[in-house]
Amino acid sequence: MKVDGEAERRWLRPLGLLAVGLSLAVGQPLLIIVVAFAFLALTTSGARIGAFLLGAAAFVIAFAGDPTAELWYLERGWAILAGGWFAGLSLAWPERPFAIRGLAAVAGSGFWAAVVLASAGGWGVAEEMVRQRIRTSADAALELMAGSGDGTGLSEAITRTVEFQSLLFPSLLGLSTFACLGVAWWLHVRVLDGSDRGLGRWRDFRFPDPLIWVFISGLILVLLMGWDGEWGRLGVNVMVFMGALYAFRGAGVLLFLSGGLSLLSGLLVAVGLVLAGPILILGAMIVGLGDSWLDLRSRAGMDGVTGEG
Repeated sequence: MKVDGEAERRWLRPLGLLAVGLSLAVGQPLLIIVVAFAFLALTTSGARIGAFLLGAAAFVIAFAGDPTAELWYLERGWAILAGGWFAGLSLAWPERPFAIRGLAAVAGSGFWAAVVLASAGGWGVAEEMVRQRIRTSADAALELMAGSGDGTGLSEAITRTVEFQSLLFPSLLGLSTFACLGVAWWLHVRVLDGSDRGLGRWRDFRFPDPLIWVFISGLILVLLMGWDGEWGRLGVNVMVFMGALYAFRGAGVLLFLSGGLSLLSGLLVAVGLVLAGPILILGAMIVGLGDSWLDLRSRAGMDGVTGEG
């Protein structure tokens, strides 16, 4: 039996999100996938016994290990918040697309994590622990590449990366979590229904248009407070988080309007990202922002669809 190209490519959706989650993560992104999947399996009415047992096993795996290890409680606490919010929203909004539930889960868990840490006076401690994790990873990378040539240039590049990650780890954590929740949802639908349609097509990706005011709020904070200080850093992280989402949305719009990527055009895009990545990402972000105001896919004479799931 012949399988259509669309069906053959559906596995790329969770694989791509997994790559995003792993590349942006500061901690252990697989924990978020495991815990979110467990919550979904254990809270879904009418779930098969196999899915229920798999969810219970996932919880056991997530909480194995040495609780005295660095970030052990923080990583699992965040995974419980994000996974719990996502499972609860999936129960409350079963018909809403993944993007809405995933973004709401990241926002809700981020708000309560900030409230708990601030009220307990633990934000500075948590931030220092994250910085230490980033430094440890950077030191390991330096040691691994010690004999690769220009040690000074490599050391400076890694130092800048550490500073970048330390400044932006809240937004990077949010983006990684959003991607990991997508993988967990795809796995849940796959196990529960045997379907590979848990995630919609990239070309159809969208989220509520009023969220553009979140991006604008971050921009205003940066313009008023600068890059330094708590409020300025909040603005930067809001801009990076929303800017990445709009870049992803803009790329989806371009895929929609162009009819998709061929092998040649895909290779050209990959080369362009290597040679001029920031420019291409900025261009995609501008297209995504414009789509919030103009709904470019509908103006092209076709309906913009939020996708399955």
